[in-house]
Amino acid sequence: MKAITYLLQVSACTGIFYAFYFLFLRRLTFFTLNRWYLLITLLLSFIIPALTFTVDTVAPSPMMEPVMYVQNIQTIPQPQQIVNVTNSAPPFDWMSTLQIFYITIAVISVAHLLFTLAAFFLRMGNKKLMQIGHVKVLKGTKKQGNSSFLNVIFINDEELQPEEIKQIITHEMLHVKLMHSADRIIARIVQIVIWFNPFAYLYIRSIEENHEFEVDRIAAGEDEKGMYAQLLFKLAVSGQSYLFHSFSKVPLKKRIAMLFNKPTSNMKKIIYVLFLPVVLISCLAFANLRSDEKLSVVDDLSSLGKHPLVIIDGKEYSDDMLYKIGAKCVLSISTVNPPVVKREFEKYGEKIKDGLVIISTKNHEITYQTAIERENLARKATVPNNQFYARLRLKKEDGSGFDKCMVRLPSGGWVTTDLKTDEPIVFIADGKVFTEQEISKVEDYVKTHKIYTWTAGETKGYSRKTDRDISAYAKYFGFLNRTGDTTIGLNKYRQKVWRNGKRLLPEANNRKAFEDYRNSDKGKQDRAASKKVSDKALIFKVTGTVDTTYHNMFAGELRGFKVTQGNDEYVLQTGGKYHAIEGLVKPGDEIQIKVNMCLYGNDSPLIISPETVTKDGKVIYQAEKEKAADYAFLYEANRVRFTDGKVTGVQKYPNGNWKSAVVEVANGYKIKFNLKPSAPAIKSIAAGDHVWLRFVHEVKTGAKEYTVNDWVALSSNMKDYGIKNPDYFYKYYEKI
Repeated sequence: MKAITYLLQVSACTGIFYAFYFLFLRRLTFFTLNRWYLLITLLLSFIIPALTFTVDTVAPSPMMEPVMYVQNIQTIPQPQQIVNVTNSAPPFDWMSTLQIFYITIAVISVAHLLFTLAAFFLRMGNKKLMQIGHVKVLKGTKKQGNSSFLNVIFINDEELQPEEIKQIITHEMLHVKLMHSADRIIARIVQIVIWFNPFAYLYIRSIEENHEFEVDRIAAGEDEKGMYAQLLFKLAVSGQSYLFHSFSKVPLKKRIAMLFNKPTSNMKKIIYVLFLPVVLISCLAFANLRSDEKLSVVDDLSSLGKHPLVIIDGKEYSDDMLYKIGAKCVLSISTVNPPVVKREFEKYGEKIKDGLVIISTKNHEITYQTAIERENLARKATVPNNQFYARLRLKKEDGSGFDKCMVRLPSGGWVTTDLKTDEPIVFIADGKVFTEQEISKVEDYVKTHKIYTWTAGETKGYSRKTDRDISAYAKYFGFLNRTGDTTIGLNKYRQKVWRNGKRLLPEANNRKAFEDYRNSDKGKQDRAASKKVSDKALIFKVTGTVDTTYHNMFAGELRGFKVTQGNDEYVLQTGGKYHAIEGLVKPGDEIQIKVNMCLYGNDSPLIISPETVTKDGKVIYQAEKEKAADYAFLYEANRVRFTDGKVTGVQKYPNGNWKSAVVEVANGYKIKFNLKPSAPAIKSIAAGDHVWLRFVHEVKTGAKEYTVNDWVALSSNMKDYGIKNPDYFYKYYEKI
């Protein structure tokens, strides 16, 4: 299809350029300029459609894009009849037929050209009359007439006077000298490629006419035009040569008229300047204009810095790859927004200061964005940031359409699912079923309830109770709520968490919910199933794969293989550092897994973190050994730093209150913290005790040394905040 489009664009360019020649240039006597115009525009017709220009664009207003908002979605009535098309004949493939027809004619044209060239080389055996430099003059036949091609001239000297022979040789020598044969070969090759284009044949005729006009004007001179015209009439031949330049052709009216025409004024050369706007118009019409707008398969890049670190299948890439990689090859994407947590910074260093994007691909092969993918991404980018739900009509690579439904996550990303065009979708919020026409109710529900899980998938896999039947729908969006507070802190305090200048309100009591789950029958069963496999090497049966849109409490998006051991089902995770397992295991395999740990939780499957995976007696995966922690402290969600270690170097004020102390972390880091005279008295902690220190605004004073003036809390009990600094503690925590 792309080739046909290209050839049609080439044909359109030849039409535009030839129309300019026909209207403005063909009557001018600037034959050399006309020759170059015809040749250059013929070649430009092939170059322009192949060009790609990058233009700066401003993202179009969402109101101008074909974003299908839910208020405009109509219910599609179900068809009343089912037509049996099982035995109907497949549709006629016009595209394949056209391709075969095009190739057939092109092959015939190539054969004709080769036949003509073969005939020429056979005639090279004709009787040689003379040699003029590198030009051979051979005896021609009456049928062939007086003609030339490349550096060979054919003369039929029967009934010709010596002066006439001289005139003919002079004429044909000019064709050879001016290399007119090259023009004709180029024109014939173009004709073969676009044989269906009438302008290709008009180009050939005009090139041949211009050759004769150019040579006639030079050969006849100013004093011998009459005799030259008589010779043209005398040797007039009918028909048209395929490649050869014949001395005299019928009709001769144009040649004789042009021979006696008054030369065009040099002032009219300005007309050729108009050629430049024609080229520009053709470029705008037929060249590939590519928007400079950056489009990425990664949602919400605005939260990252300018140059985030990009890791694809374990290898580092330039951040430009975010705007090149196509969606087809992507298996999963995870991002770490700046400021990054300490463990990530220690792992990647300064390269991660603008954030981190980790991408895993299918089969470890990167494919790049196609034109259709970019078009789809551009449409997706037009959805307003504050829009909760959107349904877009996008394209597949074969040109057919599909609908992408998207629900905005609080983080700025999307949960998405693909449907057939106009296929209905259902929304399930804590068992309440909503249709697409009730999306405003869904949005209100999500805003007024504390949703902790957002999912999308097939309804046949939805196992929770609903207040209405959902079997008529193939796909769903799901929202689950949990009451309480997920940001609960120690000793009845919770963190104050801010993002982008906005306070994130507490959502649920995670600890209480987890304790309730542990004491339930399901919690007890999951705990037993986890204990059964942890730290053991057992045989598992691979039964399937996990939907990549599944969300869980441990890792966000979970992907991997469903495996069974006895009557228990687990998920062998393959995301992140376990991606090497992908492609080595498939449903139906029996594998031995040495289980490092098995995670479990409410609304989550049993998730296996493998130490080794063995298949057919061969170890196909070996977990990397964890490196010893090499960081001074970690971050809480509210950006407070915390660390633990032994208290040393206690300095005191005269009243006995602490003035400063040092926390020595196990890996060699030392954090000195200073206390004001007005700070709370520290009486329950002594030098040599193991403590937990929370602080902000640290200053690095050595390779493994920090100084802190703004401490937040100091405790000898991991489960308690202990002694609180009133100047800072209540800025970052609040009582429940």
